[in-house]
Amino acid sequence: MPVIDILSFYISLLGICGPILLIRYMLPRNVTPLLSTLLDETQQLLSRAEEISAVTPQSEYKCQLDW
Repeated sequence: MPVIDILSFYISLLGICGPILLIRYMLPRNVTPLLSTLLDETQQLLSRAEEISAVTPQSEYKCQLDW
C-alpha cells in the first residue's frame, strides 16, 4: 500500500508542477519572437525558391504565407 501512496503522491506532484513549469512556453512574449523568426526564415526560403525558379512568383504558397 505505501508504494501506491508514494506513486500517487508523485503523480499528483507532477500534475501540479507540470503546468507551472510549462507556463513560460504559453506566454505570448515567448511565442511571438519564435513565430516571427520562423515566418521570416520561411519568407526568405520562399524568395530564394522564386529566384531560382523552383516556385512560380504567384504561387499559392506565397499567398498563404502573406495571409
